[in-house]
Amino acid sequence: MTSQDFEELSKSIMDEILGWDPSVATQLGWHKYDHGVMDPRTEAYERQCERFSDFVRVMEDFDTDSLSEDQKIDRDLAIYLFRLRIFEISILRIHEQMSIAEDEIGRSLFFLFARDYLPFETRIEAITSRLEKTPEFLEKAKTTLVNPCRVWNEVSLESGKRLINFLETIRETGAAILEDADQIIRLGRSIEVATEAIKSYEDWLSNDVLPRSHETSAVSVQDFDDYMRIKEFGISPDDALEIAELGLAAANRHRGTLAKTIAQSGLLKNALTMMKEDHPPSFEGVMKAYREWIEKARDFVTEKQLATIPEGEKLLVLETPHFMRHLAPFAAQYEPGKYSNDKKGLFLVTPDEGNPERLKEHCSATTANTAVHEGYPGHHLQGICSNSNPSHIRTLSSAACFGEGWALYCERLMISEGFQNNPMGKLAQLNDLVFRIVRVTADVNMARGTMTPDDVADMLVAQTGMDRQGALDDAKSSTYIMTSYLSYFIGMLQIIQLKEDVEKALGDRFDLREFHDSLLNAGCLPMHFMRRVERGRLKRDHGVDLMDPSESLLDFTKRLTSTPEPF
Repeated sequence: MTSQDFEELSKSIMDEILGWDPSVATQLGWHKYDHGVMDPRTEAYERQCERFSDFVRVMEDFDTDSLSEDQKIDRDLAIYLFRLRIFEISILRIHEQMSIAEDEIGRSLFFLFARDYLPFETRIEAITSRLEKTPEFLEKAKTTLVNPCRVWNEVSLESGKRLINFLETIRETGAAILEDADQIIRLGRSIEVATEAIKSYEDWLSNDVLPRSHETSAVSVQDFDDYMRIKEFGISPDDALEIAELGLAAANRHRGTLAKTIAQSGLLKNALTMMKEDHPPSFEGVMKAYREWIEKARDFVTEKQLATIPEGEKLLVLETPHFMRHLAPFAAQYEPGKYSNDKKGLFLVTPDEGNPERLKEHCSATTANTAVHEGYPGHHLQGICSNSNPSHIRTLSSAACFGEGWALYCERLMISEGFQNNPMGKLAQLNDLVFRIVRVTADVNMARGTMTPDDVADMLVAQTGMDRQGALDDAKSSTYIMTSYLSYFIGMLQIIQLKEDVEKALGDRFDLREFHDSLLNAGCLPMHFMRRVERGRLKRDHGVDLMDPSESLLDFTKRLTSTPEPF
């Protein structure tokens, strides 16, 4: 078996997996499945588990002697990803507890509608095809929901209500742009059929599912422990809680010091109030501010040579579609599809929807920090660079510990390099960091059943001054994507630790941009794979051995947080 055989095998496996999830295929620019919808039935999930097991055996049996170092990483990454997915389907079984149907419909339409790298008529044809399949899709989805969780399906109900408004937007846009009368008529009919099917499904969720739903969104302590172990965080849930406690205490010490320079009273709550009151008077002003800060952040990255920005990229700032707003109460970002040859990312900002308190979450200092996190050198740049990696297996990896850890790391990086490094800018960065640290505690404790979304919302409001409804929406959404929210802070710490180790190994040969570019172009890999990438780079380019970490992440956090300004 040759390296070329491995590439063909990788592409074949990736194609089969994307065939199971056509909306993800569309998002990636793999347009082979644009007219299809996923099979939401239990037997489809069971068949996927069987195929993932087949893929693991094939990869384990592959002779690695013919593979390059990058391909060896791909082979081990594939085994890791497939075993992880088997655990999620067969042990966590979220698909049996939460309706994903309406969110899936919305995502399957959104990326066809919002991205213009195919002709509008072509995209509408695919949208129409998917809408026509909606009634059958929803009927199949009903059969899977055998052990419903109340809070998760309340989130799903909100998705359905908002989705219908999105369908009307598609109808109006199609009628205004399309020239083919038959295509307009077919689109309109498909929307009518889909709308009725969604309303019927909503009635079923309200009148059948919710009355028989269980109240807890927790999993067993053992399952959560196993999930973190399989994801190879390198820490236990109890370690994560201790790391969060250390991080929160350190961040609060620094916030308290800053408050004395901002508010006459010297109180943190007054400093936060002053920070949040400095916001544009309207949502239109918020959008303008984001566009300006994104350009400033991009220019700063270039000026300071913090990372290489590929030519031709662009980040579009748009309103969050109505059907997604309860899932992204403030902002979200989506990179372009890897296979689309497009370099336009989407930065979505959620309107205040008649609640002027929400405008405070887009105050000037926070807007600058969010532009870093979502734009430069955060998610957008990471997504653009990740897409440049030719690996098909890495297409399947979207590890939050690196992706979200990187964006949080960038907030700290930019402040340290001088971007908005003033008391209010630093307070905003620390306040956003505290938000992510609280999420670590929330992630573990909600999964274990020792905190509720209301408890988490209260904690977020107390610690960050966040709008409570937005905090509650955020807490609810975190309960069905376990370990994702703790990945922000834990991933950031892992990147800082890796940077320290690489810097120690290279000494005066260490180059910050070279380090960042290496991570960015490797793909969105779990952090233990990122360490392998760096180990290979240092050996290849510098003849230097990168050792394993000399201390645990918990011990590293203890040392880091003992410094005067760790974050």
